Amino acid sequence: MRYLISALCALCLAGSAIADTADNNLSFAPRQDSAPMTVTSINLTKGGGIITATGEMGKYGRVYTTYTLTADPDGMQGTVLGEGRGALQDGTLASGSGSGAYYREGTKFTMHIFFKINDGTQNLDRVTFDAATGELTHDAYIVK
Repeated sequence: MRYLISALCALCLAGSAIADTADNNLSFAPRQDSAPMTVTSINLTKGGGIITATGEMGKYGRVYTTYTLTADPDGMQGTVLGEGRGALQDGTLASGSGSGAYYREGTKFTMHIFFKINDGTQNLDRVTFDAATGELTHDAYIVK
């Protein structure tokens, strides 16, 4: 019985130690306005493809991004790697990379990527790309 009580106490303490915030809530508030991007290239591979795009992304300045998609066998979802560089007006360069997953509905791809940026921030980004129209938008939500 003593071991059971000790295990329960340890579990409760471990849960509070790894909680994300003091109130244990993640808000995922937008870091900035939605950013429409210009697709600069699409390179297809047998198992997926690579999309590159550029656009203005608020605090990250002029951003250049690459999304590398690897499809599951059914072609309706898969994994995605993201790389981004942002040229800021003050001459500094922001850099970020992340990984995540995507799914496809018709010609529309929706990617969810967890990005870690070199300034210490972390974002959960939602990127949507419509292959029929060529439109791509990138939304960044605050994690840290």
